[in-house]
Amino acid sequence: MDTKNLRDYLREIFPNKSQAAIDNALRVIENEIPDESFEIKLDTAAEYLFAIEDNDEGDEINLLNEARGVTRRLTEQELSSYFDQLINIFPDACPSYVRDLCFNSSGHVNFDLLFEKMTLGDYPRKQIHPRDIFDQLRDMLPNADPTYLQAEADKLANKTENDLKTFLDNALETGDYPTMESYLKNRKDNEVIDRYTDGFTLDAFLKEFPDPEKYFSDPNRTYGPSDEDVNDDEYIQTFLYNHYLYLRKKDIDRVFKMSSKNIIKTCTRLDTFRKALSLPRKISPPPPASKNIELLKLIAFLKHRKAIRKRVKQYDLNYRLLKEEAINNGLLQTCACCYDEELIPEECYFCKNGCIFCKDCIKKGVETAIGDGKLDFPCLADCGFEYSIPTLQMVLDSVVFSRMAQRKQMDEVKKANIDGLETCPFCEFATIPPPDSKIFTCLNSECMKESCRECRHVSHIPLRCSEIEYDEDVKMRTYIENKMTEALLRTCRKCNKVFIKASGCNKMTCSCGAIMCYVCSLPIDDYRHFGDDGVRCPLYTTDLNKFHTTAVLEGAKKAKIELGIDKDPSKLKNDPTRDLI
Repeated sequence: MDTKNLRDYLREIFPNKSQAAIDNALRVIENEIPDESFEIKLDTAAEYLFAIEDNDEGDEINLLNEARGVTRRLTEQELSSYFDQLINIFPDACPSYVRDLCFNSSGHVNFDLLFEKMTLGDYPRKQIHPRDIFDQLRDMLPNADPTYLQAEADKLANKTENDLKTFLDNALETGDYPTMESYLKNRKDNEVIDRYTDGFTLDAFLKEFPDPEKYFSDPNRTYGPSDEDVNDDEYIQTFLYNHYLYLRKKDIDRVFKMSSKNIIKTCTRLDTFRKALSLPRKISPPPPASKNIELLKLIAFLKHRKAIRKRVKQYDLNYRLLKEEAINNGLLQTCACCYDEELIPEECYFCKNGCIFCKDCIKKGVETAIGDGKLDFPCLADCGFEYSIPTLQMVLDSVVFSRMAQRKQMDEVKKANIDGLETCPFCEFATIPPPDSKIFTCLNSECMKESCRECRHVSHIPLRCSEIEYDEDVKMRTYIENKMTEALLRTCRKCNKVFIKASGCNKMTCSCGAIMCYVCSLPIDDYRHFGDDGVRCPLYTTDLNKFHTTAVLEGAKKAKIELGIDKDPSKLKNDPTRDLI
């Protein structure tokens, strides 16, 4: 719109302004902001005319700048101050964007305008690397599943700091997140599953099952499907279909059913079938891995049965050759425990004194000692020496050896009397916790409990030790409460019915016909038991609530005397009589 239209608008808005004042405002605006839009010129002129109401003789340019929200060109230092203030107010804003907003305004800007732009505008957020958020989450939630924290860090990297704060506040308050304990358990389970699936190796399998044909052909051995894993049926079916790609699925199903769903019998029969298809079927996509470990062992055996048989045959051949060589050279040895006289050198294991044993004897002896809680393993021949760690590693199963080595290491650490060393109350793990931490965090993958370093019970933060009841405290409190209840209730001498009086006289007649005194619980026949002489029981109790409270407190007093805590009330953390006294 032209100047005439602008003049007409201003005259309507300011009917009391002179035409000279309006023309002067238009002249200043056309000189200073000639290229701005009609709306900006109108708003600026209106503010200008407001400004000169009280100061008609003021400097025109300064008044115009005030109308535009600008007082003067700001210095670099002042703009930097604006930048710092905005970053503090909008911590999630992209710093580059805020800097450009402040410094690309040619200095004609004030803080209110910048704040308004940040408030009304959809400003870009600063990018935080997920790794930084993960480190922060891990510091705040040290007992959380790291894979869960990483997934949440990836999500929070695209959100605001308020979202991160809300997530942490909720996690710390509710504790509703996967724990490190569950993570380690799942990792251990996955390692076992991998051993019989993707990570399968013949040598490791044959070390675990030296005679796999005998082990897996045992008719008394069961393999599933298990009730715990609903995928077992599908997992077995998919294995059979993919293992016999040249056979029809209906034939496989029929044999499996005829074999009473015995997998090894099914495979033994199907191995004898001729190819029914000229081309193999497409491999079926595998279902989620089963967690039925026994089933996975069996399928690993069947899947690699040919290779296993070949390797066992080679082992047998090598053993015969080694034995023939040992016989010819007089190298056969005798086990000092079971007296097997045909040990070849490769079957001999020694104590540190050189006593010879077979693998089975050392293994059984050491495992028995471990079961008895021992960590020293003397020679079975009583020569005064022990077995070396390398020997134990060769004869023991990997899991047993790992546990034994860990226990032995912890025992040696504790014997070293290291300053600041503490032991987990629930296992043998030992470490030096931070001196300012009130919690002991166990890093034993089979424990992972957090305990209070003061009372050595399960962590009860933020409650104090004195506010927590443990088993012995609960037992004492429960015993006192039971005695208080017994003192309050009355029991009919005839039918054992339990009751309590709400009103009326103290002569109680049960529905079975028995009569008793409510005060002393003695059996009575008539009212001659009652009187006001101070000797007999009163017929009426004026303050029944006080009477009941006195009886309850007396019952509690007797219970405390029986428990031996009457003279030291501090032994009882939660006194059930606290609100009655």
